[in-house]
Amino acid sequence: ALGITALCSALYLFTKKHSLGFDRFAGASGEIAVVFMALTLVSGMLWGKITWGVYWAWDARLTSFALLFISTIGYLAVRSLGGSHQQRAKRSAIVGLLVVLEIPLVHWSVRLWNSLHQEPSVLDTDGDVSIDGLMLFSLFVGVIAFTLLYVWLLLPRTRSMAMADLLDDVGLDQALADRRAEGAAS
Repeated sequence: ALGITALCSALYLFTKKHSLGFDRFAGASGEIAVVFMALTLVSGMLWGKITWGVYWAWDARLTSFALLFISTIGYLAVRSLGGSHQQRAKRSAIVGLLVVLEIPLVHWSVRLWNSLHQEPSVLDTDGDVSIDGLMLFSLFVGVIAFTLLYVWLLLPRTRSMAMADLLDDVGLDQALADRRAEGAAS
């Protein structure tokens, strides 16, 4: 989800068209990313209580992921600041590209620092598959299921964001017309 946010942010910034559609896809994807990350943190905390005996440990992977989660919430906060649609899109696209830079830190945190988390278990250091076949199959089913859920959530949210932008535009036009009518009447 954050990859799509970054891709759409880059497309908004670096294409000549500056389509607000890219901005809406980025924003909707960022919202879904926050939900997925919150679910990951909560389920990880429940797993941590069973495995380590505590809900939270200041582990490198946990801390870097929590920082990514907070940064993504910050991205959504930047999206809600005032200004025109184009100002919102440009501002949030820049922040979206900065937030995605944290993903490699989360990924490599297990190898960079002493961590409670295990090393990668799908591929070992030699590049060989080191996970049991049934677990690998379950992993792929989960990835496909969550990808489909992501798309299912993304499309209607993008449409609702377009409708909200249209309502904002119509509301502004109506307010300007009312203000002109007041000036003409006096």
